[in-house]
Amino acid sequence: MTASETSARPPRRVGTFTLGIVLVAAGIGMLVSLLWPELDIGWLLKASPLILVALGVETLLSARGGGKVRYDWLGMLLCFLLVGAGLCMYAAAWAWENEDFFNAYDCSRYADESVYRMRYDYFNGFDSHTLRLEAGDTLAGRVDTCNGWLEVEISGEDGETLLEGSPLNGDQSLEIPRTGDYTILVHGRKTGGAFSFERVPAGGGLPEEEPPADPGVPERVEEAA
Repeated sequence: MTASETSARPPRRVGTFTLGIVLVAAGIGMLVSLLWPELDIGWLLKASPLILVALGVETLLSARGGGKVRYDWLGMLLCFLLVGAGLCMYAAAWAWENEDFFNAYDCSRYADESVYRMRYDYFNGFDSHTLRLEAGDTLAGRVDTCNGWLEVEISGEDGETLLEGSPLNGDQSLEIPRTGDYTILVHGRKTGGAFSFERVPAGGGLPEEEPPADPGVPERVEEAA
């Protein structure tokens, strides 16, 4: 390509390359969500800062290479839209990770000072309960997942994490190292099934079978169509 042909090429508006990358990534994400609906595509929101990274790299490389880039009002509008989209997606990702929400139907929940359990046909969201446990106690847990997946995190009042995993299924019994308040945080992702955590005092032995489904008056029962 000759110098005259190069100079005859019209300058490229800043942001067009980044816009192309964003369109390709969004299209691939939508295709994946349709072909594999069971996959969690929340990572697309978490990757939103890459929009700003790509726009910054594009601008720096264009300036460094001496390329002709148009900074007219249309180019500025394109940059503004890309930055705005990145910030909005980041805010959505932050809210998704930090906002407590509870979305379930055909669900029963029971929690007291020694038991925390829930059964659900559909559970998507967060729930938690705190138990007072003594050193030497056993926290006898059981997770049965029919579909989707369930994350469980058990941590002490000092922030130490005793159990963390995704997905979890089957027995999840733990020996309690020290006396304190222990919080059980569950995160259901379009899951169905049940879980149960029960305090077994030191020397009491593990329960042979799950206690009745709803003893006494349940703390909260969630049922939605």
